[in-house]
Amino acid sequence: MTVLRALPIAGPRPAPVLLVGLLTVLLLGIGVPSARAHDALVSSSPSAGAAVPTAPSSVELEFSGTPLPLGTEVLVLGPDGAVASTGAAEIQDTTVVQPVTAGLPAGSYTVQWRSTSSDGHPVTGSWDFTVAAGSTPAPDAAAPDAAPPSVAAATADPALPVGWLVGGVLALGAAAALLLGRLRSRR
Repeated sequence: MTVLRALPIAGPRPAPVLLVGLLTVLLLGIGVPSARAHDALVSSSPSAGAAVPTAPSSVELEFSGTPLPLGTEVLVLGPDGAVASTGAAEIQDTTVVQPVTAGLPAGSYTVQWRSTSSDGHPVTGSWDFTVAAGSTPAPDAAAPDAAPPSVAAATADPALPVGWLVGGVLALGAAAALLLGRLRSRR
């Protein structure tokens, strides 16, 4: 008669499992950056529905965060549907400045805008304003030929590289623990 012996069931060793569990908790707890909402339009100049006595030299959109340059566009349409904006929109910290044609005639204007939030997602919107009488640009408006400040440093998210670094170190540590556990089990 043959006696059958129960073979031990190979299971995970407690130390590597504990280490992987601990690394997972740490990765989930500190490696994930907090979620951010899309930037919102805080104010505009001229404001929505405003009737301005003189034609502005530019329209300004202020956001809750610094917009990214890629994909940021502002289009100003005149009473006849013709484009009244000139040149490219400039980003100055949290404000987007779009120059408009000098001496706009009286009438209703529509501003259509698209901006890329600091979190990388696009946001869009539009509003109307009215110029009461055609005139030369207001002297206190921003000059369209002023050089915009550099926005490259302002758009970088300093928490992102740290999160990737911490996550990478934790992943390497988990891989090393698993490899060490397998090597020990073969001995």
